[in-house]
Amino acid sequence: MKFIFSRPDRMRGFLSGLIIWVGSSGNLSGAVSSRLWGNDGEVWTPASRLPDFSHAGYHEGERAIPEVAQATNVKDFGALGDGIADDTRAIQAAVAATQRGAVYLPPGRYKITDYIRLEKSGVVLRGAGPAKSVLWFPRGLDEIHPREMHESRGLPTSGYAFDGAFLNIAGDYQAVTLARIIAVASRGASTVEVEDAARLAVGETVLVTAREVKDQSLKTYLYAGDPGDISHGKALDTKMLLRIVAVHGTRVEFDRPLRFETRAAWHAEIGRFRPTITECGIEGLAFEFPATQYRGHFMENGANAIELRSVYNCWVRDVVIRNGDLGINVVACGNTIMGVTFTADTGRGRVVDGVDCTGHHAIQCKNAQDNLITDFDFQTSYLHDLSVEHASGNVYAHGRGTDLCFDHHKDTPYDNLYTDIDCGLGSRVWHCGGGDGLGRHCARGGTFWNIRAVRLIAPPPKEWGAPGMNLVGLHTLSSGVGESDSKGLWFEVVPPELLQPRDLHAAQLARRLSVAH
Repeated sequence: MKFIFSRPDRMRGFLSGLIIWVGSSGNLSGAVSSRLWGNDGEVWTPASRLPDFSHAGYHEGERAIPEVAQATNVKDFGALGDGIADDTRAIQAAVAATQRGAVYLPPGRYKITDYIRLEKSGVVLRGAGPAKSVLWFPRGLDEIHPREMHESRGLPTSGYAFDGAFLNIAGDYQAVTLARIIAVASRGASTVEVEDAARLAVGETVLVTAREVKDQSLKTYLYAGDPGDISHGKALDTKMLLRIVAVHGTRVEFDRPLRFETRAAWHAEIGRFRPTITECGIEGLAFEFPATQYRGHFMENGANAIELRSVYNCWVRDVVIRNGDLGINVVACGNTIMGVTFTADTGRGRVVDGVDCTGHHAIQCKNAQDNLITDFDFQTSYLHDLSVEHASGNVYAHGRGTDLCFDHHKDTPYDNLYTDIDCGLGSRVWHCGGGDGLGRHCARGGTFWNIRAVRLIAPPPKEWGAPGMNLVGLHTLSSGVGESDSKGLWFEVVPPELLQPRDLHAAQLARRLSVAH
């Protein structure tokens, strides 16, 4: 085996656990495919170490986001859009009066001084485009609705450092237990055995949940047996959405493979999933906050734009967020964030932990599953750009930034995908946050596919993630040929410009849809 490193000192510790494949199929003069996928998924199986990401996003990628007909116009409810008058009540009144359809904000600058909530399914807040319809927030939420919070070590922090936003789409999944799973089903299986299937129906979307126990064996399993320090670990469950395709007595068949085992100790169950809010959207708007300097980590003023909480099949698209503390907070399943641009004014930046940043979290998926974030453009840096925390099945795809970081915020983010991304400078790809004693940053199944940058990207430090991560097609420091077993880190050296497919999520979705038809 031969390796070539420009910085051997940085790589020595990493190599003790490194698994490297190269030149999987094809050659340097043409397209190269991965040994985990092949040309069209022919070598992939549901039990593969490469997760199935094809169900992420609005209607699992099976439908396009709709163009919803206009129902109301905020100017008919008294909104002026002159940047001076307070338009909050007028916009909220228009939203409240809309039973279904788009609430239109014509070109203008709309001053907002309190929450705006979308609380009914099928309602869309739409502007004339972010260059024309601007929501202006002169004060942060911490000034309007002060609240106390604490970070993971119990220290006081800004009440809006991690969640809360001016524009909210929030619902309830109404989850109750429908059936207990009574036998072990392996990761990758698509059938389970239940105690009683009487309350289960073919075609129904359900939540399968595994419960953590005192010894944190579930978390340890999701970290592929190597969680790192979990002394401050929380008793967090893990769950995923599946659709029932058949019921045979007490055996239930799903439309997709399980992400985790269903051991008896974890009290796995099938739960009802009946979201109260679906088919809502936010589109064609700019969110602008004051150009004052970012206050700093845990001292945020609550310049938070959008939050999706316990909603399903909703979307955000064609949005610009300027000078935000927290851009978009996703605490939800099965939604799409598309075409979001992050900008900041000169003077907004502050150096935090060695990073010149203009906000805290740009897009955060926390306790979130199967969301698709795509076509993003970062023209500024946040302390944490693209975040996952206690989250699974989420996809960040086909985006770019000036110097992006893939923030894995500990607490078991597993089976998440970053694919077809231009990181810009590439100086801080693996820069992450997360409290002490919450495990390694990234758990099993974290996949990084076709990742490009100006600088060469070193693999993450050994302590950064668990075994079972997949790195394919990084613009990397190393080159070589090697052998592997299936349990460690998979690091497949392929020039990103030659890797096919470029976007793993798109390829998996296309394959699933073609097989279905």
